[in-house]
Amino acid sequence: MVKVLVLLLLYTSAARAAFRFANYYGDHMVLQRAPAQANIWGYVDECAAVNITFNSATISATVTPDGGTECRWIATLPATDAVTPFTITATSLQGTITLADVLFGDVWVCSGQSNMQFTVPQAFNASEEEALADKYPNIRLFTAALMASDTPVEELLAVEQPWSVASAKTVGGGNWTYFSASCWFYGRNIYDVVQYPIGLVDTDWGGTPVEAWSSPDALAKCGKYTSSRKADGKAPSPDQPSVLWNAMIYPLLNMTIKGAVWYQGEANAGDPSTYNCTFPAMIDDWRGKWKNASQHTSSLFPFGFVQLAAYGSDNSSSFSPGFPVIRWAQTADYGFVPNPRLRAVFMAVAMDLGDPSSPFGSIHPRDKQDVGLRLALAGRAIAYGDSEVYFTGPLATTATMRYTSPSKHSQSYCNLSQKSFQILSSPLPSLLLSQVLTCRRWW
Repeated sequence: MVKVLVLLLLYTSAARAAFRFANYYGDHMVLQRAPAQANIWGYVDECAAVNITFNSATISATVTPDGGTECRWIATLPATDAVTPFTITATSLQGTITLADVLFGDVWVCSGQSNMQFTVPQAFNASEEEALADKYPNIRLFTAALMASDTPVEELLAVEQPWSVASAKTVGGGNWTYFSASCWFYGRNIYDVVQYPIGLVDTDWGGTPVEAWSSPDALAKCGKYTSSRKADGKAPSPDQPSVLWNAMIYPLLNMTIKGAVWYQGEANAGDPSTYNCTFPAMIDDWRGKWKNASQHTSSLFPFGFVQLAAYGSDNSSSFSPGFPVIRWAQTADYGFVPNPRLRAVFMAVAMDLGDPSSPFGSIHPRDKQDVGLRLALAGRAIAYGDSEVYFTGPLATTATMRYTSPSKHSQSYCNLSQKSFQILSSPLPSLLLSQVLTCRRWW
């Protein structure tokens, strides 16, 4: 046992000290296309100089100490929109390493809890959907492993699925492993329109609250604080504040991305009172920190989310009164997105996609195709500026409140702004009936 442990420690040390790319990078990957610039980074021993060869250009990497004899290097590539594959070469005194079959396109990060982790093999028509993936070789997939940390880590602690060309095999890895159905159907629908490479980075963990994905800075904005590192040395539980931000988001910040999509909220339905603060604060924090770290990701990158679907059934005791509160809080209490609080944010309505007979529990509806389609329609409008795409429902502009008490008079509200409908979010008196009339206006 001792010999095995020593060998493992030696191997780990040697692997860290070698000249290499960070483990997020790999053959078949997608880097963010022009007008943004993409970063690549890794490790080198003794702070040796590193030069990158790309598309006939040579770029000198910035090399900085990273503790001990190991140093970190990072380089920014010229903006590229060509759709042909590239080989990227990094050279130092310690040798030469390469990334092959690299495409430039839009990189989307997909995150959240179990409904984002829910895979294509679990969705409706799984075998047909898996076979169809063979027709999308320019969509590339990456899945982070489920890891938690009490402190931010520079590199992913483990990788579930390295960069892979989309295929029946790489999309159909199995239940709860890879690849995320919501992420896949979103990316596929986007690709069908833009017709250039799409990179999908899946980093999610079932049953986890928004606090786990939020940095301490974001949580502090809402009066929430993380505890100090535990003295017992045990691995943290994935539902603890900031532990998934530390291990599954922070290591990705150096990469340049187009945007992110999110499917989460169920784990917060038991206590939804602060979600209208924590969710917007997380979005703001992700944007700011991605911009600061990568330098080339937009500080207002598009962020999409999935509205919580119906849960349980009419005869089910599993109904959660927190779900409606979360749905409203997902929009920062506006009832729609984008809005003044959530700029460049888009939503896929999923209230009508409940699945009481789902073998994975009604909290996990199998219709992820419509989730992906609706996210993509909204993403085309918000992230890609397509003013012709219709992606929302009708906006109510007139509300009439009628009292059953004869001493009360009806009240009408006409030409309401979208924000005005917050008046309907508060519990209404028991004698009050409300009727909302839709008009011919769209949002």
